[in-house]
Amino acid sequence: MIPKCLKTKMTCVILAAAMWPAVSHAFQVLPGISDVDRQLAGLGGHQFLDRVGQWFVGNAIPMIKSPVHEAITLKALGCDAPAGSEPSCITTQAIQAHQVMLYGVRWPDDPPFALNRAAPPRIAGCDARVTLRSTVQPKCWQGLFSDAEKTAKKRMARNPSEPAFGPGDYLLYRSHFGDLQFLHAMAAHDGEPAAQTLQRMKMWAQFLWGVATRTIPTNRFIRTLEVQDLGDYFPGDMTATNLLATGIVEVRKDLDQVAIGALLHMVQDSFSQSHAGRQLESGAVCEGPRHFAQPGKIIQFYSYVGQVGSLHDHEDTFDALRLQTLQSSPNIVDVSQAFLSLWREGAPWPEAEKYFDCVFTLENPETQAGPGPLTE
Repeated sequence: MIPKCLKTKMTCVILAAAMWPAVSHAFQVLPGISDVDRQLAGLGGHQFLDRVGQWFVGNAIPMIKSPVHEAITLKALGCDAPAGSEPSCITTQAIQAHQVMLYGVRWPDDPPFALNRAAPPRIAGCDARVTLRSTVQPKCWQGLFSDAEKTAKKRMARNPSEPAFGPGDYLLYRSHFGDLQFLHAMAAHDGEPAAQTLQRMKMWAQFLWGVATRTIPTNRFIRTLEVQDLGDYFPGDMTATNLLATGIVEVRKDLDQVAIGALLHMVQDSFSQSHAGRQLESGAVCEGPRHFAQPGKIIQFYSYVGQVGSLHDHEDTFDALRLQTLQSSPNIVDVSQAFLSLWREGAPWPEAEKYFDCVFTLENPETQAGPGPLTE
């Protein structure tokens, strides 16, 4: 329990900060708190805790967590900052202009989902009536994340060849530590062949491209869509609207932007050296009418559970981004910009698929996943 703040707001911040453990994500994102978030916290059952937690999420975390995904995306959208200066693209005006797409970009790190009302989590700060997001129930979010990490390590120690979480578990558990780690261009477990990880990533990309180009209906159950194997991951009565915008009414009319943002997240994560190993770019050009330059081939996809969190985080910072954009061509921004160009043109999936295959060319499809170099 957070003690009552008897003196100043700064006391609240220090107390909250002391109780907030470090969290490992993919490329770190800047949490944003809307008026809707504040209203929901006011209606929840842990109002004091969540209001203090919200202040901390909205004000303290940006000081220590780099909003790298936002910087990459805003640069790809047309910010004229030179290579290595991507953080300067993050302005209030730019964020407001692209708010929905940026919500999609951060969705894989913080997907909204409903808590189980029949068996709510036994974690302080959780209110099963309120959709779970870091900006609405931050203490609950952190508690669930910590529980997922501990549980995943135990399960993977017993059975390292299977994902720690799957359908029926919370999205937060699955996307960071379970069968949905392909959302972050990572394998579900050690030993997973690169070709299998890539097949799942491509399945996800096809679905997102369909939503982004409005060729996949967002009100049909995902299990009924003609996207290979996707129904195995979402076998219940889940639609694209449920998946991408549970409890987030304000973005539902623009799910195309949410979807392209989520796709960019996966693409961008694949360039992080805590997610995958890539060769140096060769100067080759992708097949197709646009002649996009080909990035380095994928050497290995990494899996998260065996990594050291602090080493993982070190590769998901502005410094790592600057090194990549200053030394590589095409770099992470160029590839993001290419996908955005295809999306704006309304390219059908077969055309986007050719570029996807080029960006994710594997050095060896049989290479097995592991923690990579990020171990003690």
